[in-house]
Amino acid sequence: MKNSYKWRFFEAGRLVQVRVETADDVSNLKDLDRKLWTVLSCATRGLRFDPRTLELLDATGKGRIDQSEVLAAVDWLVGKGVDLAELFLENPDAEKRLAEVMAQQTDLAKAPLNAVDKAASDAWAKKPAEDTSILPLGDKTEAANAALAAVEAAIDGFFAVPDDLPLVTEEPDKELPLASNLNPKWQACVRALVAQAVEPLLGAKAALTRCDWETLKAKFAPYRAWLAAKPVAAAATKAALEDEERLLRYKLHLGEFLQNYVCQSRLYGRGTPAIYQTGTLYLDGRAFSLCFDVADEGAHAALAEKSKCCLVYAKLVSKKSGATRTVCAVVTAGKTAPLYAGRNGLFFDRDNCAWDATVTRVVEAQVSLSEAFWAPWAKLFGGISAACKKFLSAKQEKATAGVSASIQKAAQPPPAPAPNGGANGAAMASSVAAIGIGVGMVGAAFAGLMSAVSGMPWWHVLVGLACVVLAVSLPSVILAWFKLRSRDLGAILNACGWAVNVPLRLSARLAREFTTTAKTPFLI
Repeated sequence: MKNSYKWRFFEAGRLVQVRVETADDVSNLKDLDRKLWTVLSCATRGLRFDPRTLELLDATGKGRIDQSEVLAAVDWLVGKGVDLAELFLENPDAEKRLAEVMAQQTDLAKAPLNAVDKAASDAWAKKPAEDTSILPLGDKTEAANAALAAVEAAIDGFFAVPDDLPLVTEEPDKELPLASNLNPKWQACVRALVAQAVEPLLGAKAALTRCDWETLKAKFAPYRAWLAAKPVAAAATKAALEDEERLLRYKLHLGEFLQNYVCQSRLYGRGTPAIYQTGTLYLDGRAFSLCFDVADEGAHAALAEKSKCCLVYAKLVSKKSGATRTVCAVVTAGKTAPLYAGRNGLFFDRDNCAWDATVTRVVEAQVSLSEAFWAPWAKLFGGISAACKKFLSAKQEKATAGVSASIQKAAQPPPAPAPNGGANGAAMASSVAAIGIGVGMVGAAFAGLMSAVSGMPWWHVLVGLACVVLAVSLPSVILAWFKLRSRDLGAILNACGWAVNVPLRLSARLAREFTTTAKTPFLI
């Protein structure tokens, strides 16, 4: 800690987290050891949260909100003299005033330009015709600039020079591959960058050098400067309204955001769901409430499987609009066997809108100790069943082959009709014989078992059976216990583009809450 402020903590999922509940907690965040923050940065897409507040927090517009931007928002409120206790209170007056401000902004946008504003806007619009460097790709410049902005921070970090690097080094210059060895969550963005910016401006390339990257950014510098210089009509009034909008939105939503960022009290609490919980999937007589929005199923699954959680990916189709999306549901209780690709279910988002759901992928993992207990027996009985089927099939095929050979041998001259059905009777007899052999094997095994336990006290038999059951099932249960304790929801959030700072474990209570089954009365 950098100061003497006495922080309060809570423990959940074997993780000790700081509480963020009061004005003093928020005002002292700048001095909280950053290793104690549960999140280092978060993605702005796929969240059940006010999108405009996310846009205001994301000062750089890169689609990610880091710790410095969160602290900047707190400092901005402090500079405005806001009582930070308001962040954790219901504020209907602020909601009403926000609606008025939004209406005023709409009216301002519709108002005709005065002569001065119109002249400035016309002059700004003519500049691309006067300076061809502003639009290097013509009408495709805007899309290319967006593709560049989507990966700019990540590629800048890739080419960042370490502070301790000497003046002369033997290390080769870094090159960014454009088609291989890429982090799956960045592949789609890099492909868009290559197609929309790299190839049109630099030509076909298998990799980008540091010089290539700087050259590419330089080509968009005039366009970005031109956008930044766009005249604003009624600038003073517009700035004042935007400033008030920021103030109101931070009052209404920043407290919730901090409780999903600095700590995970929303995830581990019993009240409002976390902002990344997007709805509930109903499938196999269960309700899965820990669902995440997914942009790229394959890339997400490649990283999310490191969570050691059982995951179900489902394609959703809105019953109302026909829109499609993909979610990842975490299975935390029950069984995995009934879950398979192609199975249909129903999804309800946080607005209680219905979506048809079709399972597209299942990432299997241990779900419960009870399933682990019976898993060895399921494998054992499955193996015995397969062996019996194989043995009986071999016997039947051998008998059938013998009958077929006899029929072919006796084809000339044709034999007299057999009184008992001829070949068909022989085949049936061979099948019955094969079944009889199987039944005989089972009967012999059962007789041997009964002979071994005859004369033993009944409780000896029960103890022996219990020892056998434990010897088979206990190792599986112990291994499952360790696996269940190591489940990490943070890995799933990382696959969604977040930078989670600590493991987010699942307790037994949370597991039962995130996956629930219907409670039915016993019928007599």
